[in-house]
Amino acid sequence: MAKRKANAAHPRLVPAIAVANVTEIGTSPGVLVIRTGPFTKSPKILTVPGEMADSFVSKLQEAARAAEEEYWDLLPAFRAGAASDDTTELTRAKEKWLLSQPWQQKLQQVLGNRHNRLFFMDYAGHVGIVAATPYAAAPHLLIFDPLQLHRLAPAFQLAAVQVRRNLPTTMTVPAGRLAAAQREWSSVPWPRTPVTPPTPQQADRVIAGLRTDFLRRAPLLKEH
Repeated sequence: MAKRKANAAHPRLVPAIAVANVTEIGTSPGVLVIRTGPFTKSPKILTVPGEMADSFVSKLQEAARAAEEEYWDLLPAFRAGAASDDTTELTRAKEKWLLSQPWQQKLQQVLGNRHNRLFFMDYAGHVGIVAATPYAAAPHLLIFDPLQLHRLAPAFQLAAVQVRRNLPTTMTVPAGRLAAAQREWSSVPWPRTPVTPPTPQQADRVIAGLRTDFLRRAPLLKEH
């Protein structure tokens, strides 16, 4: 199947890698905020200025559709290391598989000499968001399941609208807003509200519906 390449690139860096098992979407004044990571560790915080929110959300969904072209073929590999069909065990097995992939090597292949501080890449059937300051306190690579991004699309779109409506009326430096949002959200308990993993039956129903949606879409053409 066709696979879309990275949208942009970044100066050479070695970011910390986190798999987006749990994701929260929020807002601060003039800032879209994403917190994500496993239950057992402090979340990574990604902040996007309101001026960029609509473009960011649009490109994120585009990247999810591109990654999904490879996702379904790799689904058996994600699940191969699971000891059972329990959703927590499946999540653990997939995270282990994802972290075993050569993400750093792939990242260096797409970097070149370009200097974006925030960009998307699709690899191993997933979406990678690479962010450095001012969008994150430290460089990191966040790995998102494209199906998760499809489920979160309405929440992302709503947050983008809210941020756009609440942009400061006076000119402010975006970097200052982003730093303030990072400080604010780093003090919020993780996760903010209790999260109950779905049952295997619930997860299977959601996956089946998203698989049907995927098959109904026209395949993406590979870019040259």
